[in-house]
Amino acid sequence: MLAAAAVTKLRPTLRPGILAQVIGRASPRHEAVRQYTDKGVVAVKEPFKVQLEVGKLYAWCSCGLSNKQPFCDGSHKKVGMTPVRFKIEETREAWLCGCKQTSDRPFCDGTHRTDAVQNTELGQNVAA
Repeated sequence: MLAAAAVTKLRPTLRPGILAQVIGRASPRHEAVRQYTDKGVVAVKEPFKVQLEVGKLYAWCSCGLSNKQPFCDGSHKKVGMTPVRFKIEETREAWLCGCKQTSDRPFCDGTHRTDAVQNTELGQNVAA
């Protein structure tokens, strides 16, 4: 995981929908950069089984940086993303996405099983 102290500044890239985060300097002339897509980085390669309660407001981590996965801890503020806030209509068990690549946010749709996700290192973007 990315330590908050390592973050020096944020800089948008030229591609819309993506932010680049400068995470330190490898040398005086070179910056190490990590990019965040609108789907976030891969936090884990499996879903989280959770018990959701009716009437409670949940904030699912969409950036992949939270230390309280699958829920938000505010880490998205470093990269300009927002969590997915949701309520459910009945108390139930659910599988929330851990890879952050689901098309049914915040619920798992099985995308974590794809080669693209399985071949991606944790904390990195899935290759386009």
